[in-house]
Amino acid sequence: MKQENLIEKCDPFLDETMNLNDLPGLAIGVSIGGMEFVGVRGYRDYLARVPLREDDIFHCASVSKLFTSTAIMKLVEVGALRLDDRLRDLLPDLHIADQRFQEIRLWNMLTHTSGLGDVSDYHWYDFETDAESLRRYVYESAEVLEQPMIWDPQGSPKPPDAKASRFRYSNVAYEILGQIVAEYSDRMPDADGKLSYEDFVACYLLEPAGMTDSTMKTFERTGAPEFLTNRRMAQPYEKKADRSIGPVDDYPYTRQHAPSSTLTANVGDLLRWGRAHLTSARGGGPLLKAETYQTIWRDYATVPNNGEKMGIGWFMREQTVDQDGVSRTYHLCGHEGTDDGFRASFWICPELDLVTVVLSNLSGAPVKRINKKLFHVIV
Repeated sequence: MKQENLIEKCDPFLDETMNLNDLPGLAIGVSIGGMEFVGVRGYRDYLARVPLREDDIFHCASVSKLFTSTAIMKLVEVGALRLDDRLRDLLPDLHIADQRFQEIRLWNMLTHTSGLGDVSDYHWYDFETDAESLRRYVYESAEVLEQPMIWDPQGSPKPPDAKASRFRYSNVAYEILGQIVAEYSDRMPDADGKLSYEDFVACYLLEPAGMTDSTMKTFERTGAPEFLTNRRMAQPYEKKADRSIGPVDDYPYTRQHAPSSTLTANVGDLLRWGRAHLTSARGGGPLLKAETYQTIWRDYATVPNNGEKMGIGWFMREQTVDQDGVSRTYHLCGHEGTDDGFRASFWICPELDLVTVVLSNLSGAPVKRINKKLFHVIV
């Protein structure tokens, strides 16, 4: 495929997708074989009719978890952590009332098989920005300390020798993982003291990947919990009861949920994130060792609602495409993101050297379906 062919495929797809889905804004990105396409339609500020630009910033929601799991694997690579470590040993000051938590292993939290429950209220309206926010949430909040576990954790041995049989998505587990990153950050060989979770991600992931427009500290972009229009920030919207498009009540940011939810980035930076993983998986990339991906992209559990497999932080699925009368099935790894006013879909296909990104500033936007269609268009 040539660059002009990529444009010829993606531009009409963008127009058709906007026409079919009634979105305030839509951004897509494709990186394949050294070629790249970034395109946008609609508005950054729908009510003020401010057009969306290719470098505008979106809240990426749970795509953030890929950064948390990669940060953990950086620490595993240097020997600071082991995937079979018990949570009780990693954070000895954490005292969850349900004593079954003591058998939770690091890999359980990464693969959503720990039995930990989920966040019930994200408290976006609190818009916490202080450096102790995450620590308070992990060590002091009732949501972490008092919530009963859903099942006995799958304690040993580590997969694939004994694959976990149960899956329950847990943002709580990822907030705890973020605190582990912070507490073990000084174990990196070049460390000069401990870093916050967000600063670790910036130092060891964002900067090496060349993601200069990305941050976990969204408050540093906005300066206040208002929807500012002068910071290249796409503003969040939802469909009202009459199907009109209106703003959400609160921008989805509070610092206690950084490890699960607070990445803000643009399409170009997410393409760089995908490209950094693809080159690392082949050896010589900026993120992880090639052999680490054999651990990450392995089946640890099955997602019950859609049959996808769960790796270390990554969801994995297969997608079949008919090409010249021949049916071919490809293996993809990625993550979806859902929060108030935003949807994000990020997937890579190592065998095609392909990254696809779909972002929208609308609650419930069907970005996963759009991304699957985009894959068909490209392939």
